[in-house]
Amino acid sequence: MRGGVVSTPITDAAPRVVIRGAEPNDWDPVAALLSASSLPLDGAREHLANFVLAERSGTVVGCAAVERYGEAGLLRSVAVAESERGKGAGAALVGRCLDDARAAGIRALVLLTTSAERYFPRFGFEVIDRDAVPEGVRASAEFRGACPASATVMRLVFSTDVARVVVRPARPGDAPAIAAIYNAGIRGRMATFETRERTADDIAAWFTQAGHPILVAERDGHVVGWVAASPYRARACYAGVAEFSVYVDPVVQGQRVGDALMSAFIPALERAGFWKVLSRIFPENTASRALCRRHRFREVGVYERHARLDGAWRDVVIVERLLGDAARA
Repeated sequence: MRGGVVSTPITDAAPRVVIRGAEPNDWDPVAALLSASSLPLDGAREHLANFVLAERSGTVVGCAAVERYGEAGLLRSVAVAESERGKGAGAALVGRCLDDARAAGIRALVLLTTSAERYFPRFGFEVIDRDAVPEGVRASAEFRGACPASATVMRLVFSTDVARVVVRPARPGDAPAIAAIYNAGIRGRMATFETRERTADDIAAWFTQAGHPILVAERDGHVVGWVAASPYRARACYAGVAEFSVYVDPVVQGQRVGDALMSAFIPALERAGFWKVLSRIFPENTASRALCRRHRFREVGVYERHARLDGAWRDVVIVERLLGDAARA
């Protein structure tokens, strides 16, 4: 990162997990996963077409599904084989379900859980009362009795503010606005080790790095956020690896501007031929870590005492996402 956006190590020794849609002959492994995780089977087979699966070396090792009820959805049946837990398969499955739900126009997702109420807040889910569950979702098999009445109910509402943001390639004329937002992040001491504020001329120099996407989010004609790729290493073997930084104007933080930027940034990187993007985030920067999780980055590990900021040692969390053919290998 130029600045900063996010620890369980994940090894690449084994073949990578692939996320795919379920097919009619996948019911037996799905049923086995649900039973092993003590999750209900009621209504699952009827909605098998809504399932996504995690597969490693041809073996189904995880599953999840979204059932749609009008503008609301039910996230259910998130199960991962015991041997795969802690390796990122669960986060990849949930991330795929959230992406598919957003793309389908679902405005809110609800889930029931008896054991994972500490897991789902990282994706933005919050505990709610059963009375707040949309009527359509209450008609699902899970709410009609498959899950016990003591189960925790959680909900994620997809912000409609993102629709008001226009994301476009940055232009040199955006340099003053980009610098202003960057400098707010520098002053906040939560996003970067940098302490020297940037000028518009400093930012203008970024546009000389051909092939590395720089995008801005614009609302009502004003730039309110930006995301930029930069070279990872000078060696030719790393030509397809990019680092990135994403910053949002403090005035609109929490309004999903970062999500709008990242949703456009990942395809832009793939079109530019990159196979991996990575960054470093202060561990306490929970908002940036959550943003990256929502966009299917994995947390690789922690660099301890990576550098000093205002005289104090700070750790950083390493995040990465594979792109294009590398993600499908």
